[in-house]
Amino acid sequence: MNAGQYPPSRPQPPAQAMPRPMPPAQAQPGPPPAQQQQQQHQHMPPGQAVLGAPAMPQAPAVVNVAAPAPQTQQAGSAEAAAATTVEVARPALAVGVPTPMPPQPPGPGPAAGAAREHRDWRTRRHRSIPRLRIGAHHASDSALELLQVSASSVGLPLGRDQNGFPVALTLFRPEPVSVSLIGGAWAARLMAYRALRAGARLLVFSQHPADWVQLGQSATGRTDRVAVVAPGSPPAVTASADAPVLCLHDAPQSQSEPEAWQTRVLLHRRLTPDRVGAVPGSDLVLMQRLTPNEASLLAPALRLAQRTTQQLQMLRDDMLAVLAGETNHYVWVDPAPAERARLGRPGRY
Repeated sequence: MNAGQYPPSRPQPPAQAMPRPMPPAQAQPGPPPAQQQQQQHQHMPPGQAVLGAPAMPQAPAVVNVAAPAPQTQQAGSAEAAAATTVEVARPALAVGVPTPMPPQPPGPGPAAGAAREHRDWRTRRHRSIPRLRIGAHHASDSALELLQVSASSVGLPLGRDQNGFPVALTLFRPEPVSVSLIGGAWAARLMAYRALRAGARLLVFSQHPADWVQLGQSATGRTDRVAVVAPGSPPAVTASADAPVLCLHDAPQSQSEPEAWQTRVLLHRRLTPDRVGAVPGSDLVLMQRLTPNEASLLAPALRLAQRTTQQLQMLRDDMLAVLAGETNHYVWVDPAPAERARLGRPGRY
C-alpha cells in the first residue's frame, strides 16, 4: 500500500490519565466539646453571641505594643503610633433565654352531670321491652283528681299585647289580691272561665245566680267547682296554693277582705260616683270601653293623662285595658271558639 494514495491520518490527542480512586477519608477525631466552643467563639466577630449558647468567660483585655528599634525610635514614633492597632475584647452579648417551667398540674376533673368521655358512647344492647297493651293502663277518678294545674304557677292567660306577645296575670299569690273590673258580665265570665280552666275554684256573690251556675259545668264538666251565694255571705271556702279561689263580687260593694291565695274581683257594670272610691285601692284595674261619663270620673281618681283617658273610650269589643301601678297595657283577649260558643260574642253587656 502506497502512502501517497491515502491522506495522512489526523494525529490523535494524547490520552488523559484517569484519576486514581482515592481511599475514603478517615474521620479525624475532633477536639473536645469545650475546645469546639472555644474555636467557634474565636472565629466569631467580636460583640456577637449565639442565641441560646452559654456565655463564654472573657479574659481581661491585654494590650501588647511592640517597642520600636533604638535607631528609628525618634523617626518612626509617629508611624508606629498610627500603625499600632489595639483591640479590646468586648463582653459577650447577654441574650435572655426563658427558664423551663415545670409541667402544670392536671386540670379539674369533669363536674357532676358533665358529659361522659368518648369511650362510654358506644352502642349497648338492651333487653327487649314488651309492647304496650292498649287498654291495660288506666287511672281511676280519684287518681286523676290529684292531678291539677294551678294558676298560681303559670299565671292566668289574658290575651296578647300590641306586639303580639302573650299577656298573663299573676292573680293568685300568698298575699291577698284585689282587682277592679269595669265592664260587663261577659268580661267577668271570661275571666272566671279561664280561672276555672287553670284549676282555680270560683265563689260568686251575686243576686243573679242564673248567670253563673252553668259556668262550672261548661268550663270543667263539673258542678262542684262553682259556688254562688248571696251578697254579704261569709266565704265558706278555704284557699291554698294548690286550689286558689277567685271571689267575684257582682254586687254594689263588698265588705269582706280576701285571704291568702284568694283574689277578690269587684265587678262594676256601671261606674257611678259612689263606686269610684273602691277603684284606686285595687292592686289591678281591668277596663272595657268606657263611656265619657265614666272616663271623666275615673281620670282624676287614677290621675290618668288626657291621652290615656281618650284611648279608654276607643277600645274595641275584644279589648281590655290593664292598669297596674303607673303602667297601662292594651290587650286583645282573643276568645277561643269554645269560649265564643259558651260565652257569646265579645262586648260590654
